[in-house]
Amino acid sequence: MGRRLKVIAAIAAVTLVGSATAAMSARSLDPGVTSSTITIGGTYPLTGPAALYGTIPYAYQAYFTWWQRNHSINGRKIKWIFYDDQYDPSQTVPLTQKLVEQNHVFAIVGSLGTAPNLAIRPYLNQHHVPQVLIATGDPFWNTEYKRYPWTIGGLASYSGEAKLFAKFINAKVPQAKIGVLYQNDAYGTVYLASLKKYLGSGASKIVDAEPFDVTAPDVVQQMLKLKASGANLFFDIATPSPSIKALVTATKIGWHPAATIVNAVSASTLFMQLAAKAGADVNGAISATAGPNPNDPANANLPVIKQYKSIMTQYYPKGDVNDANNFASFGGAWLTIYALQHSGNPPTRKGLINALTHLNIANDPYLFPGYRIHTTPTQHFIYDKLKLERWNGDVTGVWKPFGPLVGNLRG
Repeated sequence: MGRRLKVIAAIAAVTLVGSATAAMSARSLDPGVTSSTITIGGTYPLTGPAALYGTIPYAYQAYFTWWQRNHSINGRKIKWIFYDDQYDPSQTVPLTQKLVEQNHVFAIVGSLGTAPNLAIRPYLNQHHVPQVLIATGDPFWNTEYKRYPWTIGGLASYSGEAKLFAKFINAKVPQAKIGVLYQNDAYGTVYLASLKKYLGSGASKIVDAEPFDVTAPDVVQQMLKLKASGANLFFDIATPSPSIKALVTATKIGWHPAATIVNAVSASTLFMQLAAKAGADVNGAISATAGPNPNDPANANLPVIKQYKSIMTQYYPKGDVNDANNFASFGGAWLTIYALQHSGNPPTRKGLINALTHLNIANDPYLFPGYRIHTTPTQHFIYDKLKLERWNGDVTGVWKPFGPLVGNLRG
């Protein structure tokens, strides 16, 4: 009898140790991480005034699905969840809380928009949830890292982009009279302030700057005022829908500025084609890019372009290969995987932030050759280089890069 009791006690002890070990193992995993999955997510405007960006999360999904056919992150697959916030911060907040508190995401990845991300930044940082590679280029995502260490931007800085365009204007369009259309939110006002800053003494070249609300049905009155100002250079700081409307309106009211600059977030080939189809004269427009244009015939044989089009055909057939947002999203998904691979095994939230603040990558296939991504704990700008590009043609036109790859474009 005594021996039997000892055996039972030994079995019970082993069971308790095993249970305790399993419990400790479970507790050691950060939220969103299991033995087989890593759950990440974000919010995007699938509908609403910025719905032309709605393709982005589907492109991420396509890339993840393709990559995970034959790969994993130390045995774990990415589970990707996204919700439609309609580009409305009042919806971004509860949807992000849902992702964190109900879906238990490991990180918020790629959420789009300046105002939406500003609305959730305090909450995510308070709860130590990574808010990374977000689709907005405001410089403060990276300059305010001491106050918000869990937030890292995912686009080239709007300030840096403005710096590039200001340099171009001062050097190549010395007689410019600049008319600016800008979105009346943090994105537009920060961009305009940066443009003035980097124009320096040339800031007086701005003869008029007209704000607009992203929910407004048109920008006709603003464009009429810009034409009346005598501006001969149109500087477009707008998200896709109002940007397209502005380009079309300029042509319809008979305003033909000598130069047009379209900020990069609205310079997808698809958007330019839509504007041209609606009657806009877009030939010669200027923008900026960090990587090769998948629609340029000169790039047709690049391995990354062939792969991009193959993945789109197989995993996102409803997507438009002419939409640069899809190509850029593949780049975002590529970097997401890279960062997760370097976040520890098992991955941790702190490990993810550490990975993204210690990047040293020279082979990102979605960027121009010679483009090195280099971040440090005090330098969080992932993308700090751009090249100018010019739209050649109309409906069948294409972006053609020109000039050198310009670096040090930070905020």
